[in-house]
This record gives sequence, structure tokens and C-alpha cells, in this order.
Amino acid sequence: MGKHLPYVVAAGMLAGLGITVASPRAAADAEQLLRSAEISFSLYTLGAKGMEIGMTMRRDAESLQTETALRTAGILDLAMRFTMTGTSGARVNDDRYVPTYYTTQSDGTWSKRAISMSWGADGLPVAEVSPPNAEDDRDEVPDLLKANTLDPTTAIMARLLKPGVTPNCTGMDAIYDGRRRYNLHYTALGPDTVKPHNRTAYSGAAYKCQSKVEPIAGYDRKFLAEWSEKDEQPTYIWLVQPQGYDIWIPVQMEASGRLGPARAWITGARLNGRDWLQPLGLIRAELPKDNN
Repeated sequence: MGKHLPYVVAAGMLAGLGITVASPRAAADAEQLLRSAEISFSLYTLGAKGMEIGMTMRRDAESLQTETALRTAGILDLAMRFTMTGTSGARVNDDRYVPTYYTTQSDGTWSKRAISMSWGADGLPVAEVSPPNAEDDRDEVPDLLKANTLDPTTAIMARLLKPGVTPNCTGMDAIYDGRRRYNLHYTALGPDTVKPHNRTAYSGAAYKCQSKVEPIAGYDRKFLAEWSEKDEQPTYIWLVQPQGYDIWIPVQMEASGRLGPARAWITGARLNGRDWLQPLGLIRAELPKDNN
């Protein structure tokens, strides 16, 4: 997914308004309702650790709040320091998560950017962005294209929080992130295995999914002029449902972009205040845990 990979990762990294998800009240009857989660990932590119990602989620019968944080690490941090934090909120409306706010702030070597988005009485998102789109070489997204969309975080969480014997890895989500309007297409690839490795806190059975971005509007003009479907390779996501919980958690992600392949692994997870995966210690060698 290239430049979109951080959104997938940060939200649970694994997406509108029309997504139907199982009601949290109903899910609690069969599984333990996940009320809080703290999950961390590390992303590797060009053979080295390039980014650390964290997600915190809180949920009750009426609302969902998510916080995300990304920051560069290692050599990449020296070459092009970048941090991004974000928050999102949604209310539980029967069997749907309806977004109420979405914010992101990023600070990098070359620029600072911010988005603050809320939803009006008409259901349309209203965004304040810095720098303004007119100064960012991009057109505004028309209101017609904003209708029936979700912000990136709520969209992904709605999918992850849908319980079932397999994850919700089919169909399309309409996304508006305050600047850009795009579609995320999902395809289920079926059961797979995450191999043991000292970069990951999890190994074992998983379910593999694919997502792919379809740009619609609000992209900078240079990107649209140069973009082709060959530039946006699929992102592959391996998901696991912890025993007894009503959530699917991404444990491994893989994407390719213009800088080459990037992979992210889960490095720790606390669910309802208890360790599901204990945090990884210091990685001294980039080697598989087994000899296979």
C-alpha cells in the first residue's frame, strides 16, 4: 500500500458509514468484550528498523476512542525524522460505529501537517487542514464524494471489531481523511502461518487478507499525474483472534512501495489490562527463531 501503510498499521494496521459490524452488546454474549487494548508494532524497510507504531483503544457500550502514534527509528530517523500522532472517536449506534472526530498531527524533517475533522448534523465530515489544500497543490474533495465515508482509523477498527470465525476481509470501504478521498478494497486470502522470528512477538496460525488503495480525489496534482495501478501494490495483513476476545488483531503486515518492500510485526499487546503478547526485548540479530 506504499504511502498508505502507516494508516493500516496505526489503526491496528491492521476502512463508509455503511459498514455493518456486530453490536458490542451482542458480541459480549459470545466473547469477552474488549474494552481496552494497547498494541505496538515495528516496521522494517531496506533491511533495517524504520518505524515504531503504537495504538491504544478504549471502548464501552456507547463509544469508541482510538489513539495512534508513529515515529521513525534507526537510520531512517537520522535521515528523515518523522512523527505522527492521531486520535479518533466514534459512537456506537446499534450495529455501526459512527465517527465523531478525527485528528492527526505530523512533524517531519521537511514539513509539519495537521488535520482536525468533525461531523456536522448532515453527516458530512468537515475538516480543517494545515497547510491549506490550496497551498498544498491539491483540489478540495467535493461534498458529494464525502457522503457515506469513514475516517481511516474508525474504518479499520470497525473491521477489526467485527467478531466471527474469520475476519471481515471482503468488500470496499470509502475513506475520507480530511484531505484525500480513496477506496480501500479488501480480499480474503485464507488461513496462513506467521513464522517464528525475533522481530515478532507472535508466531503461529493466522488469517491472511489483502487490501488495496484506489485514489479518488484530493491527492496532490503531481501524484495523480504520475500514479498508476502499478505504483500501488497490495498490502498483505495477517490477523489473529485472541482466544476469548471479540477482536481481530493484525500481527504482521507486508507492502511494497517506491522505496522497496516494507514489513511490520507486532511487538507486544495488552488486552483489557493484561498481556496477551509480552513486549519483545532488545533485538540483537535479525534472524529467524528457527532454522527453517
